[in-house]
Amino acid sequence: MKVSFDTLGCKINQFYTNCLKQKNIKEGNEVVSIDEKPDIAYINTCAVTARAGSESRKLYRKAKRNAKEVRIFGCQAKLFSHEFEEEYYIEENRLVDKEYTPISSRSRPYLPIQFGCNNFCTYCIVPYARGKSYSLSENKIIENIEKLIDNGYREVVLSGIHIGNYRYKNKGLKGLLNELLSCNIRIRLTSLKPDYLDYEFIKLFENENLMPHIHISQQSGSNKILKKMQRKYTRETTLLVSKKLRKIREDIRIAGDFIVGFPGETEEDFKDTENLIKEANFSHLHIFRYSERPYTLANLYPDEVQDSIRKERAYRLKNLGKSQRAKFIEKNIGKTFDVIIEAKSNLGKKWLTGITPNYIKVHFPENGKKKGIVPIKIVKFEKGLVYGETKK
Repeated sequence: MKVSFDTLGCKINQFYTNCLKQKNIKEGNEVVSIDEKPDIAYINTCAVTARAGSESRKLYRKAKRNAKEVRIFGCQAKLFSHEFEEEYYIEENRLVDKEYTPISSRSRPYLPIQFGCNNFCTYCIVPYARGKSYSLSENKIIENIEKLIDNGYREVVLSGIHIGNYRYKNKGLKGLLNELLSCNIRIRLTSLKPDYLDYEFIKLFENENLMPHIHISQQSGSNKILKKMQRKYTRETTLLVSKKLRKIREDIRIAGDFIVGFPGETEEDFKDTENLIKEANFSHLHIFRYSERPYTLANLYPDEVQDSIRKERAYRLKNLGKSQRAKFIEKNIGKTFDVIIEAKSNLGKKWLTGITPNYIKVHFPENGKKKGIVPIKIVKFEKGLVYGETKK
């Protein structure tokens, strides 16, 4: 039987899709693209923005045209089931306790440790779709990591809807990381709120197995807007965190999520965001235009920001992000990093790509080794691409 898989949205969605894919492969099914007329098309939907919802519906319609049967899951399918007729809906939570590990084609597989969210930020629809926060046991997580190590993986990305909420029995994320960092594998983290990053947590970055790259779920640099979003931190929190992080790991890269055009955001509020990005030295930005979502409190707020202003502010942040990225990369030229080989580069047959510990994508000539970790010296940054050379 031929099956296809298409996924929109977050790393958790990618995890669930990988689980289903592995299950189908074990059952002897052939994985094809949705254009190859599969017997079953699996569509993993997303509802985080209105655009994601629209893309989910578009993908579903394509599946209906191309496949004999469609099976849907994900946030949009759960919250807005009427948009998908009466298709077969997959209950995702049942996948978590299965025996198969999410082996993927990525050199850095995502490994969820936590699901759901209790926060109910005023702009976010996710808690309504994902339910209450719950966490996997430490033993299950270690078991999955050991399977990944046995399968040759050298790095793993711990992920979740809100991994700062990880708690199993009496152990939180800090306690879990203390155990995992003794495993023979490099560890990355998905996004965390700045108020979770206390000094005890920041000190964990002294361990070389914890990659010097952190993604902060910041959303705004304006204290007024953060309060309206029901975020429990201030811009000053983030500035202090960034300073402490760099004392521990000078080469750390700070990435961040930012929403522009939230109701009531003035030009002064937006400039607070621009200034925070510069002062905290964010060098990798994920930018979202505020999107009105059903069920959320912000959907009722007055002082809507015009869509043209949202687009203009997103454009300004995009340019600022390019500038910040360039400054960060230029500081790393001449340095050598242990890079995990990821894939063939589009520069040519004898070129490869990989990611440095501090999350710089680098292109380098093949030198006999096509997988694993290689020492790479960054030698050039040109037209948006980073070039390296293999160190012997």
